[in-house]
Amino acid sequence: MTAVSYAAELQFAFDFVSRSVREILRTAEQAYRIDTKRDGTVVTSADLEINRSFIEHVVDRFPGDSVLGEEASHSAAGGNGRTWVIDPIDGTQQFILGVPVFMTSIALVVAGRPVLGVLSNPSTRDLYWATTGGGAFRNGTAIHVSTRDGRTEPLTLVGAGAMPTPAGLDADTLLETFVSPTFRTTAHRFPWPTVFSGCKVAEGTWDADLYDSTGAHDVAAICILVREAGGTVTNRHGADQRYDTAVDGCVSSNGAQHSTLVRHWADVRHQPPAHGADRSSKL
Repeated sequence: MTAVSYAAELQFAFDFVSRSVREILRTAEQAYRIDTKRDGTVVTSADLEINRSFIEHVVDRFPGDSVLGEEASHSAAGGNGRTWVIDPIDGTQQFILGVPVFMTSIALVVAGRPVLGVLSNPSTRDLYWATTGGGAFRNGTAIHVSTRDGRTEPLTLVGAGAMPTPAGLDADTLLETFVSPTFRTTAHRFPWPTVFSGCKVAEGTWDADLYDSTGAHDVAAICILVREAGGTVTNRHGADQRYDTAVDGCVSSNGAQHSTLVRHWADVRHQPPAHGADRSSKL
């Protein structure tokens, strides 16, 4: 079977990300609107404009493709099985505060599977990308996940998306994966957005990220970036999933202890939090 080339789509994503970086930096230098969405999260005029512009560009360049965006989406007539997934600014709170970890994330998903991802940090100008079978890169240099396995040194486990649940489980409980004397983790949560965290896993700086939400826009590009960097990406139960619709959480890791992370993260989600427990020593 001949491999499908997505060179034109990759260049399209590069070009749009370059424009979005300019828009974000321009917006940051002037007054801009901040609103609160129904889910309680914040959105800026830059989020909305980049998402709107992306849909416009996709419709013009790839009229048969759909778009799944954090702020707005577009369903193409007929449906060709291709969906562009965008998070215009992942880390809007950090953008507002000027913390340089917010990122733009774009993925092309074909039949539910990401085939390319482009991710950009406007503050540092770092550019990450990956294509199916083509490897993962940061600023043109190939990247690879770490080889740490939690036995000789702790895994750095990040839970930027591990937020409180209706059942009362808090982020600290979700991050408790100290599962045996021979497997150790160092757990962290916030202020890192999911896209930023996933890039750190892909480049080998961190070892795993737990995403406890349903937005494909947060993890579609991360999925292919981490996989092409040699890592493992699954839903919260350790299975593959589609990335052109709502996801069932996401675990991204270097693969060394992936099944263990999945198993014990699932376990603690069903345990009531220790009332009044101080877990600060584990963060």
